[in-house]
Amino acid sequence: MKKKRYKRDEALYNAIQENEWFFFFETLPELIHAVASNSDLWLNKGRPTKKLSDILTCLAIWQRFPNLSVRSAKGFLEFLKHKGIIDIEIPCFKTLCNYQANERVRYYFNRLIEVSSKPLNIIETCFATDMNGVRTNNFTSWFSIRTGKKIRKRDHLASHITTGVKSNIATAVDVCVKKGKDNEIMRQHVDRTSTNFKIKEWSGDSMYWAKANCKKIVEAGGKPYFKPKKSWCGKSRGCMAWKRMNLEFKEKPKKTGKCYHKRSNVESTNHSKKARLGSCVKSKLDTAREQEEHMKWVNYNALVLNRALFEWDIEPNFYT
Repeated sequence: MKKKRYKRDEALYNAIQENEWFFFFETLPELIHAVASNSDLWLNKGRPTKKLSDILTCLAIWQRFPNLSVRSAKGFLEFLKHKGIIDIEIPCFKTLCNYQANERVRYYFNRLIEVSSKPLNIIETCFATDMNGVRTNNFTSWFSIRTGKKIRKRDHLASHITTGVKSNIATAVDVCVKKGKDNEIMRQHVDRTSTNFKIKEWSGDSMYWAKANCKKIVEAGGKPYFKPKKSWCGKSRGCMAWKRMNLEFKEKPKKTGKCYHKRSNVESTNHSKKARLGSCVKSKLDTAREQEEHMKWVNYNALVLNRALFEWDIEPNFYT
């Protein structure tokens, strides 16, 4: 049987695509100002730092064009300033790289993701979490040493993302050089998402099938849908929410299957982000890699907000 195809509103799709750049350059200053208007990274030692809002604006525009080198990005920023599209102080390319590798900027990247997703809290109540690999331009030597073969194995980042299943907006993102702590990161995402959204459902694959995860979601007011493993023996083991979820999967497979497969939206989100903003990070330092990927997710949220403006008539307000 042929896969069912859904008709697309071509006029709406064209309007969204044509307005993309206008929306980006009009909305970015408001988003940056809502997060870093009164922030400063200077520690009263040495030369005063650049204005943080200007730095974040430069990094956001740079990562919107993933194929630009940092020197070309600086030239492009100067061009935008010359044309009056942006009005910021542009640092030298080395300063821009140093800020991207500064761990103290990570807090503001996370805040940008949370604040940019907040305008869609009126339509999002169901969420899903997944972990995805992100390519780098580095190749590890440990794989060749361990196997005794001269094989170049590319390094990857572990990108943990939580999205709303209706608009595919990213509500929480964690990018790590090392894999692990998947369940711990997911519970942190629940805490961060619950501050701005009302949670009704939360889904994920069997990697998140854990009692602590179910308990955290129930405490946040939601209902968990994690695919049970065949090893479940039918007992609660101290967590009734975990047992109820497993029994529902066993007794009502069609109903739970529909709720569980909402997590497929995370796969769509990852594909969309990689197709539009690149599937590889180019930085060499670990911290710079992680924060480069974080900034790409901020730009992805801007694309979703542009779509929400036309499809659901939601104008972003980052100050409420």
